[in-house]
Amino acid sequence: MKPTQTAPRKLARSFNQAVAAVDSRLEEFLKSGDSRTTAALRRATKRLRTSYSVLPKSVRKEPRIRRYVSASRKLSREVGKVRDVDTIAAWSMQLPDGKDQRSFISDLERLRASALRMALRKARKLRKAKTPSLDPSDLDDHDDGKRAHEVEGRLERRVDKEFEEFLTTQEVVVMHALRKDAKRLRHLLELRQNGVAPPLVERLRSIQDDLGAIRDHDLVIDYLRSRVKLTSTGALIREEIAKRHARLEDFVTKNRGKGHLIPVAASTEK
Repeated sequence: MKPTQTAPRKLARSFNQAVAAVDSRLEEFLKSGDSRTTAALRRATKRLRTSYSVLPKSVRKEPRIRRYVSASRKLSREVGKVRDVDTIAAWSMQLPDGKDQRSFISDLERLRASALRMALRKARKLRKAKTPSLDPSDLDDHDDGKRAHEVEGRLERRVDKEFEEFLTTQEVVVMHALRKDAKRLRHLLELRQNGVAPPLVERLRSIQDDLGAIRDHDLVIDYLRSRVKLTSTGALIREEIAKRHARLEDFVTKNRGKGHLIPVAASTEK
Protein backbone atom coordinates (compact mmCIF):
# COMPACT_ATOMS: atom_id res chain seq x y z
CA MET A 1 0.00 0.00 0.00
CA LYS A 2 1.69 3.16 -1.18
CA PRO A 3 1.36 5.84 1.53
CA THR A 4 -0.57 8.98 0.78
CA GLN A 5 0.32 12.33 2.27
CA THR A 6 -1.56 12.94 5.52
CA ALA A 7 -1.66 16.63 6.38
CA PRO A 8 -0.81 17.44 9.99
CA ARG A 9 -3.95 19.56 10.17
CA LYS A 10 -6.05 16.51 9.32
CA LEU A 11 -4.42 14.60 12.20
CA ALA A 12 -5.26 17.44 14.59
CA ARG A 13 -8.86 17.58 13.40
CA SER A 14 -9.20 13.81 13.72
CA PHE A 15 -7.88 13.95 17.27
CA ASN A 16 -10.27 16.75 18.21
CA GLN A 17 -13.17 14.81 16.73
CA ALA A 18 -12.15 11.71 18.68
CA VAL A 19 -11.99 13.71 21.92
CA ALA A 20 -15.41 15.20 21.23
CA ALA A 21 -16.82 11.72 20.60
CA VAL A 22 -15.39 10.44 23.89
CA ASP A 23 -16.84 13.39 25.81
CA SER A 24 -20.25 12.87 24.22
CA ARG A 25 -20.29 9.10 24.83
CA LEU A 26 -19.00 9.72 28.35
CA GLU A 27 -22.01 11.86 29.27
CA GLU A 28 -24.39 9.27 27.86
CA PHE A 29 -22.64 6.52 29.81
CA LEU A 30 -22.78 8.49 33.08
CA LYS A 31 -26.51 9.04 32.61
CA SER A 32 -27.39 5.49 31.63
CA GLY A 33 -24.59 2.98 31.96
CA ASP A 34 -26.60 0.50 29.91
CA SER A 35 -25.23 -1.93 27.35
CA ARG A 36 -25.64 0.47 24.41
CA THR A 37 -23.84 3.41 26.01
CA THR A 38 -21.15 1.09 27.39
CA ALA A 39 -20.35 -0.27 23.93
CA ALA A 40 -20.40 3.21 22.38
CA LEU A 41 -18.00 4.60 24.97
CA ARG A 42 -15.65 1.66 24.50
CA ARG A 43 -15.54 2.27 20.73
CA ALA A 44 -14.92 5.98 21.20
CA THR A 45 -11.98 5.45 23.56
CA LYS A 46 -10.40 2.97 21.13
CA ARG A 47 -10.63 5.44 18.26
CA LEU A 48 -9.12 8.13 20.47
CA ARG A 49 -6.14 5.88 21.09
CA THR A 50 -5.59 5.51 17.34
CA SER A 51 -5.85 9.26 16.70
CA TYR A 52 -3.41 9.95 19.51
CA SER A 53 -0.90 7.34 18.36
CA VAL A 54 -0.18 9.10 15.05
CA LEU A 55 0.32 12.60 16.42
CA PRO A 56 3.87 14.01 16.39
CA LYS A 57 5.91 13.07 19.44
CA SER A 58 6.10 16.62 20.79
CA VAL A 59 2.30 16.86 20.70
CA ARG A 60 1.80 13.48 22.34
CA LYS A 61 4.10 14.54 25.16
CA GLU A 62 2.07 17.63 26.04
CA PRO A 63 0.86 17.11 29.65
CA ARG A 64 -2.77 18.00 28.95
CA ILE A 65 -2.87 15.53 26.06
CA ARG A 66 -1.13 12.74 27.95
CA ARG A 67 -3.30 13.13 31.05
CA TYR A 68 -6.53 12.96 29.10
CA VAL A 69 -5.50 10.00 26.96
CA SER A 70 -4.12 8.15 30.00
CA ALA A 71 -7.39 8.64 31.87
CA SER A 72 -9.37 7.49 28.84
CA ARG A 73 -7.30 4.29 28.61
CA LYS A 74 -7.95 3.48 32.26
CA LEU A 75 -11.64 4.07 31.69
CA SER A 76 -11.59 1.90 28.57
CA ARG A 77 -10.21 -1.04 30.53
CA GLU A 78 -12.97 -0.80 33.13
CA VAL A 79 -15.67 -0.28 30.52
CA GLY A 80 -14.34 -3.37 28.74
CA LYS A 81 -15.04 -5.42 31.86
CA VAL A 82 -18.65 -4.21 31.89
CA ARG A 83 -18.91 -5.01 28.20
CA ASP A 84 -17.68 -8.56 28.83
CA VAL A 85 -20.40 -9.12 31.43
CA ASP A 86 -22.97 -7.78 28.96
CA THR A 87 -21.78 -10.32 26.40
CA ILE A 88 -22.25 -13.18 28.85
CA ALA A 89 -25.62 -11.78 29.94
CA ALA A 90 -26.80 -11.74 26.31
CA TRP A 91 -25.90 -15.44 26.10
CA SER A 92 -27.80 -16.22 29.32
CA MET A 93 -30.97 -14.62 27.95
CA GLN A 94 -31.03 -17.26 25.20
CA LEU A 95 -31.24 -20.13 27.70
CA PRO A 96 -34.54 -21.84 28.43
CA ASP A 97 -36.51 -20.17 31.19
CA GLY A 98 -35.98 -21.91 34.48
CA LYS A 99 -34.13 -21.98 37.78
CA ASP A 100 -30.66 -22.23 36.24
CA GLN A 101 -31.24 -19.28 33.91
CA ARG A 102 -32.50 -17.19 36.79
CA SER A 103 -29.39 -18.09 38.79
CA PHE A 104 -27.16 -16.99 35.91
CA ILE A 105 -29.05 -13.73 35.48
CA SER A 106 -28.89 -12.94 39.19
CA ASP A 107 -25.16 -13.66 39.36
CA LEU A 108 -24.42 -11.60 36.25
CA GLU A 109 -26.43 -8.66 37.54
CA ARG A 110 -24.24 -8.68 40.64
CA LEU A 111 -21.06 -8.89 38.58
CA ARG A 112 -22.18 -6.07 36.29
CA ALA A 113 -23.07 -3.80 39.18
CA SER A 114 -19.59 -4.28 40.62
CA ALA A 115 -17.84 -3.67 37.28
CA LEU A 116 -20.07 -0.69 36.53
CA ARG A 117 -19.18 1.01 39.83
CA MET A 118 -15.49 0.92 38.93
CA ALA A 119 -16.17 2.14 35.39
CA LEU A 120 -18.31 5.03 36.62
CA ARG A 121 -15.56 6.03 39.02
CA LYS A 122 -13.06 6.23 36.15
CA ALA A 123 -15.64 8.02 34.00
CA ARG A 124 -16.10 10.76 36.59
CA LYS A 125 -12.34 11.20 36.81
CA LEU A 126 -12.13 11.63 33.06
CA ARG A 127 -14.94 14.14 33.06
CA LYS A 128 -13.02 16.22 35.61
CA ALA A 129 -9.95 16.26 33.38
CA LYS A 130 -9.52 19.26 31.14
CA THR A 131 -10.61 18.34 27.64
CA PRO A 132 -7.69 18.88 25.24
CA SER A 133 -8.08 20.56 21.88
CA LEU A 134 -5.43 20.96 19.20
CA ASP A 135 -5.13 24.00 16.98
CA PRO A 136 -4.58 22.48 13.51
CA SER A 137 -2.33 25.38 12.54
CA ASP A 138 0.03 24.48 15.41
CA LEU A 139 0.97 21.30 13.55
CA ASP A 140 2.02 23.05 10.35
CA ASP A 141 5.67 22.96 11.37
CA HIS A 142 5.60 19.22 11.91
CA ASP A 143 6.20 16.50 9.32
CA ASP A 144 3.61 15.76 6.66
CA GLY A 145 2.33 12.63 8.34
CA LYS A 146 5.53 10.57 8.49
CA ARG A 147 4.62 9.08 11.87
CA ALA A 148 1.21 8.02 10.60
CA HIS A 149 2.90 6.12 7.78
CA GLU A 150 5.35 4.52 10.21
CA VAL A 151 2.61 3.44 12.64
CA GLU A 152 0.54 2.04 9.79
CA GLY A 153 3.52 0.11 8.45
CA ARG A 154 4.34 -1.39 11.83
CA LEU A 155 0.72 -2.40 12.38
CA GLU A 156 0.45 -3.96 8.95
CA ARG A 157 3.54 -6.09 9.49
CA ARG A 158 2.39 -7.09 12.98
CA VAL A 159 -1.15 -7.97 11.87
CA ASP A 160 0.13 -9.98 8.91
CA LYS A 161 2.50 -11.96 11.16
CA GLU A 162 -0.21 -12.58 13.79
CA PHE A 163 -2.67 -13.62 11.10
CA GLU A 164 -0.34 -16.26 9.66
CA GLU A 165 0.62 -17.46 13.14
CA PHE A 166 -2.97 -17.82 14.27
CA LEU A 167 -3.96 -19.81 11.18
CA THR A 168 -1.16 -22.23 12.09
CA THR A 169 -1.43 -22.41 15.88
CA GLN A 170 -4.94 -21.18 16.79
CA GLU A 171 -3.45 -20.02 20.10
CA VAL A 172 -5.73 -17.82 22.21
CA VAL A 173 -3.02 -15.27 23.03
CA VAL A 174 -2.29 -14.83 19.31
CA MET A 175 -6.00 -14.48 18.58
CA HIS A 176 -6.39 -11.69 21.12
CA ALA A 177 -3.35 -9.84 19.75
CA LEU A 178 -4.61 -10.20 16.17
CA ARG A 179 -8.10 -9.01 17.04
CA LYS A 180 -6.83 -5.90 18.84
CA ASP A 181 -4.18 -5.00 16.28
CA ALA A 182 -6.58 -5.57 13.37
CA LYS A 183 -8.99 -3.14 15.01
CA ARG A 184 -6.27 -0.52 15.48
CA LEU A 185 -5.14 -0.89 11.87
CA ARG A 186 -8.71 -0.59 10.59
CA HIS A 187 -9.27 2.56 12.64
CA LEU A 188 -6.06 4.04 11.27
CA LEU A 189 -6.97 3.23 7.68
CA GLU A 190 -10.42 4.75 8.18
CA LEU A 191 -8.84 7.84 9.73
CA ARG A 192 -6.59 8.32 6.70
CA GLN A 193 -8.97 7.37 3.92
CA ASN A 194 -10.34 9.98 1.53
CA GLY A 195 -13.87 8.95 0.71
CA VAL A 196 -13.37 5.35 -0.43
CA ALA A 197 -12.31 2.67 2.05
CA PRO A 198 -9.59 0.32 0.77
CA PRO A 199 -10.56 -3.37 0.45
CA LEU A 200 -8.32 -4.16 3.42
CA VAL A 201 -10.68 -2.28 5.73
CA GLU A 202 -13.54 -4.66 4.96
CA ARG A 203 -11.24 -7.67 5.30
CA LEU A 204 -10.09 -6.46 8.72
CA ARG A 205 -13.67 -5.85 9.81
CA SER A 206 -14.62 -9.38 8.78
CA ILE A 207 -11.68 -10.83 10.73
CA GLN A 208 -12.63 -8.76 13.79
CA ASP A 209 -16.21 -10.00 13.65
CA ASP A 210 -15.17 -13.63 13.31
CA LEU A 211 -12.58 -13.48 16.10
CA GLY A 212 -14.96 -11.49 18.27
CA ALA A 213 -17.53 -14.27 17.99
CA ILE A 214 -14.91 -16.81 19.06
CA ARG A 215 -13.92 -14.62 21.98
CA ASP A 216 -17.57 -14.41 23.06
CA HIS A 217 -17.57 -18.19 23.42
CA ASP A 218 -14.36 -17.96 25.46
CA LEU A 219 -15.98 -15.45 27.81
CA VAL A 220 -18.96 -17.71 28.38
CA ILE A 221 -16.79 -20.80 28.88
CA ASP A 222 -14.55 -19.03 31.39
CA TYR A 223 -17.58 -17.70 33.24
CA LEU A 224 -19.23 -21.10 33.45
CA ARG A 225 -16.02 -22.71 34.70
CA SER A 226 -15.26 -20.17 37.39
CA ARG A 227 -18.47 -18.59 38.61
CA VAL A 228 -21.48 -20.86 38.67
CA LYS A 229 -21.86 -24.51 39.72
CA LEU A 230 -25.25 -25.78 38.63
CA THR A 231 -26.48 -29.12 37.32
CA SER A 232 -26.57 -27.74 33.77
CA THR A 233 -23.09 -26.16 33.82
CA GLY A 234 -21.17 -29.15 32.48
CA ALA A 235 -23.49 -29.62 29.53
CA LEU A 236 -23.44 -25.91 28.74
CA ILE A 237 -19.63 -25.83 28.79
CA ARG A 238 -19.46 -28.75 26.36
CA GLU A 239 -21.99 -27.03 24.11
CA GLU A 240 -20.04 -23.76 24.07
CA ILE A 241 -16.76 -25.56 23.40
CA ALA A 242 -18.35 -27.32 20.42
CA LYS A 243 -19.69 -24.03 19.06
CA ARG A 244 -16.31 -22.36 19.54
CA HIS A 245 -14.54 -25.18 17.74
CA ALA A 246 -16.96 -24.92 14.81
CA ARG A 247 -16.44 -21.15 14.51
CA LEU A 248 -12.69 -21.58 14.70
CA GLU A 249 -12.72 -24.23 12.00
CA ASP A 250 -14.85 -21.97 9.78
CA PHE A 251 -12.40 -19.10 10.28
CA VAL A 252 -9.33 -21.18 9.43
CA THR A 253 -11.02 -22.77 6.41
CA LYS A 254 -12.19 -19.41 5.10
CA ASN A 255 -8.81 -17.72 5.42
CA ARG A 256 -6.19 -20.42 4.92
CA GLY A 257 -4.57 -20.50 1.49
CA LYS A 258 -5.45 -16.92 0.58
CA GLY A 259 -1.90 -15.68 1.00
CA HIS A 260 -0.78 -12.75 3.10
CA LEU A 261 -3.43 -10.60 4.73
CA ILE A 262 -1.33 -7.56 3.82
CA PRO A 263 -0.05 -7.81 0.21
CA VAL A 264 3.73 -8.23 0.28
CA ALA A 265 4.22 -5.43 -2.23
CA ALA A 266 2.24 -3.07 -0.03
CA SER A 267 4.16 -3.80 3.15
CA THR A 268 7.52 -3.38 1.46
CA GLU A 269 6.58 0.08 0.26
CA LYS A 270 6.31 1.38 3.82
